[in-house]
Amino acid sequence: MPDGKPAAALSTGLMIFMFLLFVLNFVFNINAHISLKPNALFQLNLNSISLYPLGHVSFVHLFMNSISLYGPLTVFERSHGTVHTGVILNLLAVFTAIPYCLLGSLFFSKTEVIGSSGWCFSFLAYFSFKESIMRPQQRIFNDYSLPTRYIPVAVLVLVTIFFPASSFWGHSIGLLWGYALGSKEVYAAKLVPPSALIQKIEAKLDRAIAAIPLGVKFYKEVDANRSESYTSLLGEESVLPLHSTPQNTGFQGEGRPLGS
Repeated sequence: MPDGKPAAALSTGLMIFMFLLFVLNFVFNINAHISLKPNALFQLNLNSISLYPLGHVSFVHLFMNSISLYGPLTVFERSHGTVHTGVILNLLAVFTAIPYCLLGSLFFSKTEVIGSSGWCFSFLAYFSFKESIMRPQQRIFNDYSLPTRYIPVAVLVLVTIFFPASSFWGHSIGLLWGYALGSKEVYAAKLVPPSALIQKIEAKLDRAIAAIPLGVKFYKEVDANRSESYTSLLGEESVLPLHSTPQNTGFQGEGRPLGS
């Protein structure tokens, strides 16, 4: 890693898994089984409700989501622990899927979505909210700034304009959950298994954890520092890079790349 710290196990493994899933989709039509359709909620299709962020419709779709998600997810995993981060990812996927299905059943019943950009917007909103407490304004260019807390909204507008095939509603719901996670993290933690239980599970899996390749670290629950105060990621006078915007490409057929 550029900062000298080892790569995080879940963040790195997730990128590899999404790539492998993308390749396997050329042989087995996995996307057809995990894409999120508005009727998935009413059919209790748990695969679609929780797994839709893992599939992607093109290499560009996968690449842009991966580079947008990897950095923020790694930072989150280092401070929150690997297991905790995995649970949060699943909760974000499910809590984004539920309102999407409810809205979709009323307004876009034939539109399905797939991809991890909902996660991208969630973590963009999470870190923007945390950063705004320390830095209310963020310079975008040398002579122009925006309220830090609302930078994700600006990104959402730009993505919607330049990538109209992406899912505005999926992005928007993911963004709102990111703000909720950033502002009410203590409540979100109550949805995660107790720390003592996670530590017991990790103890049982100690041999498997030890087998993780050198240079990749499993961040154990005992080392998590979720109670520590937030430290700015941007430094004193940094300019927020716009190139990390989650982007998607359109794809053939009725539906949309996720945009969540």
